[in-house]
Amino acid sequence: MIEVRPLTYFISAYEEGSITAAASRCFIAQPSVTHAIKTLEISLGVKLFERSKRGIKPTADGHKLYKLASDLLLQNQQLEAAFIPSNVHELNLYVQPDINIERYANILELIKNTPINVNLFIVDVIEQAQIALIDEQLLPPQFKFKGLNQEGYKLIVHKDHPLAKNKTVGLNELQGLAFIERPYCTNRKAFERLISDENISITYQGKAIHDFQLQGLVKLGFGVAVIPESYIQKECDLKYIPIVLNNPIMRSIVLAYRKLPKSVVAVIEGTSLI
Repeated sequence: MIEVRPLTYFISAYEEGSITAAASRCFIAQPSVTHAIKTLEISLGVKLFERSKRGIKPTADGHKLYKLASDLLLQNQQLEAAFIPSNVHELNLYVQPDINIERYANILELIKNTPINVNLFIVDVIEQAQIALIDEQLLPPQFKFKGLNQEGYKLIVHKDHPLAKNKTVGLNELQGLAFIERPYCTNRKAFERLISDENISITYQGKAIHDFQLQGLVKLGFGVAVIPESYIQKECDLKYIPIVLNNPIMRSIVLAYRKLPKSVVAVIEGTSLI
């Protein structure tokens, strides 16, 4: 008889397309997923995945098992629910580190106040999530999503900086400036390419680990920085200056979701979120 747990690990690997991502999603070590898949292959006498440097790809038998296993696990959940009813739905939420979650508080309230009782639990990686606030560029293909908004970036400087009186700033005015780096920024390479193409030389005075720290470092005079518009504060010691570009660098923030109760999906899809 095939146990439920190996099937759960197999389904995670199938949906994520990666053993590593499946292990993260299941909160277990990678060898446990690999062992579960090998055990299933031996028990069934088939090969479930083709393995390569790009990840794993299901075989025909892998596709067949996925449908059967998904149906089996759904029936198992329905059976448990029939005898062990619960009014609470635990849903995992992932928030990209450089997204200002306060801007989307109303969205999370809508989700928590659906007709069913939803409890949101914060997770560290998107593979473990059923709901995510994330840059569309980083969205895994397993998720559906609803667009929230697009935001650009501004230069942030101390109020006493020579550029603080500018209404806008061009790339050429960044020449020789000391920057605080945002290593977690999805558009960092795009910004650095623009700088390089214009033969502009800048230096990095250090790295921030999040955008509130970034603003604190600028406030203390360590350098200037580029920051998403959603982090702009009413701060008298800081100035936020639009950057003039022929093709502005933007990012698209989305609400991503998968495997949610129908009532939660209805709220997400049927509500004007922003």
